[in-house]
Parts: sequence; structure tokens; C-alpha cells
Amino acid sequence: MEIPAFFASYESGEMLVSDGRFSSVEPKKGRRTYPFTRKVSECLPSSQRPPVVIIDCNSFEEREFTGDVMKHLKLQGTEIWFFTYIETVEDVFDAFNKDASLVFAPYHFIANDSELRDICNVSDSVVPVVFVHRGKAVLPGGRQDDVLNVLDKLVSIGYYRNCVLDMEGSLDGYTWSVINDDYPSTIPFMDRPDGMESFSNVIAPYLI
Repeated sequence: MEIPAFFASYESGEMLVSDGRFSSVEPKKGRRTYPFTRKVSECLPSSQRPPVVIIDCNSFEEREFTGDVMKHLKLQGTEIWFFTYIETVEDVFDAFNKDASLVFAPYHFIANDSELRDICNVSDSVVPVVFVHRGKAVLPGGRQDDVLNVLDKLVSIGYYRNCVLDMEGSLDGYTWSVINDDYPSTIPFMDRPDGMESFSNVIAPYLI
């Protein structure tokens, strides 16, 4: 199933959705904005709606969890997967909105391995997101490593469900096949999800 992702922000008392983009390490709010609820509802089918990923641009812009998007996030009739900035287990407690079933947290922003383990211990609804840049996983501090090594580590800690975000399309087909075979609960997040039919779910930004 293809899951649409929307770049959301809260500005001047209004929830907005924009034509955002990803850098190599984080999402960025776009220049063109629209009223959130109306625009997102227009983009979704009227029946059998898939889950939607809501990207919290405010928190990434501030480099801390702000809560602005989460507090004003209302979208009826669809499951919400909330993609936000998480550093500590306290951020996880703050990030869960009554309407969000999953929280997606970029792995390289989590403060340390101790926090990573604590987050896993308190919730099985947090999905670490492994960013890929030039074929390698982005680690805390700007370092890089093999994507499979990072997935091994996350699974060993207890994260049975992870997300690999490769907006550049820089991972080769062999690596994706290994991910599909060895880590079947992984959710790819790609600009163009063609060829990912073997995965149960694939996330792609919705073009506004």
C-alpha cells in the first residue's frame, strides 16, 4: 500500500500543508501553503482511506519537539502516522496525539543509545527512521554507516518495525532485496516508490 506523506506546519494560529522537501538529514517546509484540513481531505479518497504520514515541520525547524502541529492536528476518517523530531523518551510522551497511531522518529536525532533503548521499552509504536545519503545511513553526529548494520542494531534493541528513507534513490536494488528478506517489517520512504511492491507499505510525499 502506498502511504501519502504531507508536510504540515502551524503558523499564525492556522494549520497549513505545504510543498515541502527533504534535505539529506531533515524535512523542510515548502513555500506554497494551503489550509491543512481542506487540502489533505481533498487529496484522499472518499472511501477506504489509507493511513497518512503527517510531517511536523515546526519541530524540525526548531530542532526540538514543539508540540504545535501535534496539538492542532485533526483529520477525521483516517489513521495518522506522525513524523516528528524526537531526542529523548520524554519527547515520545509529548508526541503521542490521541489520533496518531505511530510516531516516526529520525534515528540520527535520538540523543544516544540509552534513549533509544528507553524509547523502545516504553512504546512499541515508535518507528525509527534511517535516513540514507549517498547510499549510506546517516548516524548521530553526521557520521555514516551501512544501512544493514543500522537495521541490525535497531532490531537487536527491539525495534521490529523500522523505516528507511531514501529520497535520493541511492540504495541499490540488492540492498533493498536484503532489507525485504531479512527485515520484512521495514517501511520504505521514497520520492518514487516504483519497484517497491514487495513491501507491505511504502511512504511517498504527496505532490501538492
